[in-house]
Amino acid sequence: MSKSIDVQLSQLNFPLTCVVCMSPASQHFGVEQIYTYGRKSYTVKVHVPMCEAHHAAASFKRTAEKLVGSLAVIGGIIAGLVAMFILILRWIGDGSLILKLFVGGIVGFGIFVLVWWIIDSFVAPRFAARESKEARNAVKITQIWPREQFARLKFENEQWVEMMQKGT
Repeated sequence: MSKSIDVQLSQLNFPLTCVVCMSPASQHFGVEQIYTYGRKSYTVKVHVPMCEAHHAAASFKRTAEKLVGSLAVIGGIIAGLVAMFILILRWIGDGSLILKLFVGGIVGFGIFVLVWWIIDSFVAPRFAARESKEARNAVKITQIWPREQFARLKFENEQWVEMMQKGT
């Protein structure tokens, strides 16, 4: 069962035990989340302690996960080029060729980024090894309050959260 707590980012201090297995931690794994509020975006990065084995598992990408990431780039390029050519060919009106190429390029690049991001962020992690998923999902940043510098962290290990709250 998971547990969420609100922490102040400036005073965040984790105990030196692995967030997954509670053994002594030797390395830190970065958990990062980007939030956008209006025109401002905030990147929150939290370094959680992990033992050597779980850090290696969290950092490891299987061949299938890497392949899907590569296919995301290729699929994004193809989708972007198709969108650009369709826009250029279907443009109705007296627009100059330079304007058509410029707008088509911008739309094509936007489609590329969108397709790449969706596949790389949501599809590729589904091909990760079970141990990698477990280690990567040990801590999640679920919400932030940028003005107050607070974040809501969701932990999968309830015992670790209790130990963190006690300050040991």
